[in-house]
Amino acid sequence: MAVEKYIDYIDDPNDTYEEYLEKAKKYNFRCVFFDHEEPETYEQGLRILKGTDIILAGAIDFPEGIMSLEEKMKDFEKMAEMGVPEIDYVLNQKAVESRDFETIENEMTAIAEFCRKNNIEDKVIVEMCKLDGDDEAKKKICEIALKAKPAYLKTSTGRSFKGADINDVKLMKSILGDEVKIKAAGGIHNYEEAMMFINAGASALGASAGIAIVEGEVK
Repeated sequence: MAVEKYIDYIDDPNDTYEEYLEKAKKYNFRCVFFDHEEPETYEQGLRILKGTDIILAGAIDFPEGIMSLEEKMKDFEKMAEMGVPEIDYVLNQKAVESRDFETIENEMTAIAEFCRKNNIEDKVIVEMCKLDGDDEAKKKICEIALKAKPAYLKTSTGRSFKGADINDVKLMKSILGDEVKIKAAGGIHNYEEAMMFINAGASALGASAGIAIVEGEVK
């Protein structure tokens, strides 16, 4: 299968931005990211990726998840004006850790509604690892997503103490079905692991090991 079209490729810190995008072109990944701290890299990236179907996405409050909803919305508005088609953002982590489901629902709903109006696919990062041992909280967040209807619910930033867990993806899929897509991210190292998450229900994979994953596929 075309596993590369599931991969949101995360850059190698040793690569320049241009090298990162050229690798993405070579392997035809699904999605790459511009530097949200340097907005000019969005237009630069579009020029380099011209003629491909690779999505150039943004990220907000990544990886901390400490911004208020009002602060997040200002960044979403800026990216909407730029024409960014897809944005990953981290749920307020204080709310996740304290199981403040009202705050989580308000944030997810407001952002999902804004993104639908502006033709943006929003990918909501939960950090499921912070809820390990509390499946009821994980289920509740999935149920909130089922109501709010973001484009994706994402397992993790890949920057916390644990990345994607296959059991979390199975749980998410059992609740979300085909209503909300799932992105698994963090700790996916090879083709076999990638296929495990895809078969469990993930529609996208966040991976810095994207090249190793693609090259590990037996054609």
